[in-house]
Amino acid sequence: MRFLFIFNIISLFYFLQGSTPINFTFGYHAGYDDNVMRFSSKEISDATSNAKHMGGSKTFDSYVNKIHLQLNKSLFILKKKELVATSSLSISNYVHNPNKDYWSGNFSLKYKWGSYKYFRYSLRHLNSYYLRHYIDRDKSINNLQPCSFSDNDQFISFSNKINRKNWYNLGIGFLQRYYDIPFTEFDLDIYYVRFKLSQKIQKIGSISFQIDRAVADNITFGETAVSSEFDRSYESLEWYIPIKFKSPISLFDQIGLSIRQELRYYEAEASNDVLHAGRDHSDNKLTIWINKDLSDDLNVSLSARFRQRKTNSSYDWVSDLKSFNQVQLWCKIRWGFSYDKY
Repeated sequence: MRFLFIFNIISLFYFLQGSTPINFTFGYHAGYDDNVMRFSSKEISDATSNAKHMGGSKTFDSYVNKIHLQLNKSLFILKKKELVATSSLSISNYVHNPNKDYWSGNFSLKYKWGSYKYFRYSLRHLNSYYLRHYIDRDKSINNLQPCSFSDNDQFISFSNKINRKNWYNLGIGFLQRYYDIPFTEFDLDIYYVRFKLSQKIQKIGSISFQIDRAVADNITFGETAVSSEFDRSYESLEWYIPIKFKSPISLFDQIGLSIRQELRYYEAEASNDVLHAGRDHSDNKLTIWINKDLSDDLNVSLSARFRQRKTNSSYDWVSDLKSFNQVQLWCKIRWGFSYDKY
């Protein structure tokens, strides 16, 4: 979807107008992913005899370079009331797997009237994100094609304080996840709601608890050829706990960790397709990070994420095939500055 990219460019020129400064953030992220295509242990061990599944890549892992640019501007300020526009663009390059290269963008408007009190609308686009090569079942039982999808995500949220140390956030979203040809049978409209409760812990840091409930509708079910005869709709429940600590040593400013788990349940039941029917999974992610402000404008963070997806099925071979582990390491450098032509 090029609309968001064009919209971000237009917003850049729009931000150059007005009396308030524009705040820029430029980021460079250097990363490493040990399982780019999320292969199971069985698929990794069988890769030498199924080289086509690698999609032309020579390795399972890859170094990653990411460039991120964000613009932030107050459109108006009146006492405690403020309207803030934010626009961002990220470009990701996978050194050892060019199929994975993609860009994403975001635009949001936030109306604030106090500390932790705001309404926000955001539009996010993820462009042609490659998963891996899959069999195009509309044409054959062994013809592999690259499988990619694009996300268009709209989200409205409301935040308010409970007291000096606690606040909450409520939101509702609509995510369109549409796949590139020839895998349009996977297209989904996803509706979700979110609740987040946060607390400041004096002289220590903060902790939050977030829960998401989502329903995904497979909108192309029965609409295309043979491959659409299977309903890929699902329901999911996800919880997320991020914790931030003030670092006890001067080498770092903050230390943090987060735990996230998604439980997904597929609706379809088909005795002639045991690979997909009667299947659910739990997706677990543990992230740890450290952060250091080198100056008022320059920030560096190091992080590691450990991911494990466990698939449950009546058939052991399905569980083994669809379960995987993944480790990602990141070094992120952010430089912020302001431009005020007045």
